[in-house]
Amino acid sequence: MEKPKVAQKAPYVLELEPGTYYWCSYGKSNNQPFCDGSHVKL
Repeated sequence: MEKPKVAQKAPYVLELEPGTYYWCSYGKSNNQPFCDGSHVKL
């Protein structure tokens, strides 16, 4: 099993506009801490 990639070991402090956001649990997103679909193999 591949070791997980840790994006940051501290809390993220963000101010966000209303909308839908998806948290990245894979650690491979280029848009951390949010998912951008980088884990999906096409």
